[in-house]
Formats: sequence, structure tokens, C-alpha cells
Amino acid sequence: MEFKSLKEQYIEIFTNRLSISKDDLTDVENDIINIGYELMLEKLEDLKIVNDENRRISIELANLRSYIDDRGYCDESENDDDC
Repeated sequence: MEFKSLKEQYIEIFTNRLSISKDDLTDVENDIINIGYELMLEKLEDLKIVNDENRRISIELANLRSYIDDRGYCDESENDDDC
């Protein structure tokens, strides 16, 4: 099985979707596909940043909830005055 880069896979999917051969593409069509690929990469990077921020905020929220949780979680067998 031959490993294809993400860009090669993108071009293959794009040309298959248009029902044309990669060899039949003109220079302008190649440029358009390359610009589309670069835009897709930029959006993937943006999504990763947003996803990382979402994960960070979710963890921070969970930590804040546990910090303000004043329910007693001490074991009944413990005779600790803090519980």
C-alpha cells in the first residue's frame, strides 16, 4: 500500500469529485486546487486552536466546580473534624 500525503489525497479527492484526471489539469486549475488546499490547512489549524481552547476551558470549569463544591465527601468511619 502506497502512502499518500494529505495534499496528494486532497488532489485525488478533488479530481475524482470533478471526474477529471490529475494529468488533464491546467496550470490555473492546479493553482486553484493548491490555494484550496492551503485554505483547508489554515482552517484545520484554526479548528485545532479552538478545540484546544475548548478543552482547556472545560478542564478549568470542572476544576472550578470541584473547588466550590462544599458537599461533604468524608467517609462516615472517619472522625475528622474537617468533614
